[in-house]
Amino acid sequence: MDWESLKRFWRIEVMGGEEKKLQFKRIFRRIRQKEQEHYLFWFRLAQHFHRRPKGLINYPKMAQRIHASLLRTHGIDIMLGAEIGPGLHFAHRVGIVIADAARIGVNAYIRQNTTIGVRTGGPGRLIHIGDNVELGAHVCIIGDNLQIGNNVTVGAMAFVNKDLPDNSTCYTRHVATINTK
Repeated sequence: MDWESLKRFWRIEVMGGEEKKLQFKRIFRRIRQKEQEHYLFWFRLAQHFHRRPKGLINYPKMAQRIHASLLRTHGIDIMLGAEIGPGLHFAHRVGIVIADAARIGVNAYIRQNTTIGVRTGGPGRLIHIGDNVELGAHVCIIGDNLQIGNNVTVGAMAFVNKDLPDNSTCYTRHVATINTK
């Protein structure tokens, strides 16, 4: 991620639109007032530092410190190696865990207590999630080399371990059984 793409992320996610002019005074005012924008600003900066080589300044260590601070402050654990397109949005910033093997497209909408992770570690184990995907509360996406298409909606409390095609809806049926004494 270079400086221009970092500014693009900030324009879209912090300022509210790609056409908006990037003014640091306005950015800092927004990140002081709004928690989601605060998280996204510092997360994108940490990703930028994470991808820079270690030189005179230890950028990866700075990135890890920012990430640890965000985890304590917001309760969101998105690994810095995860690739997430612009337009990331959280309904509630609680309990979100995304592994570094995740590749998520633009305009992802993620609700609380969502987990995206790989079953086994190693190279080539990726989870590809397309553009305009909406993930409900308590969604668990676990597997190796999963493909979730574009314009997919995953319902609340769904468990996904198989590929999902474009323009689909996925949910898990939960049946409550009540026994009387």
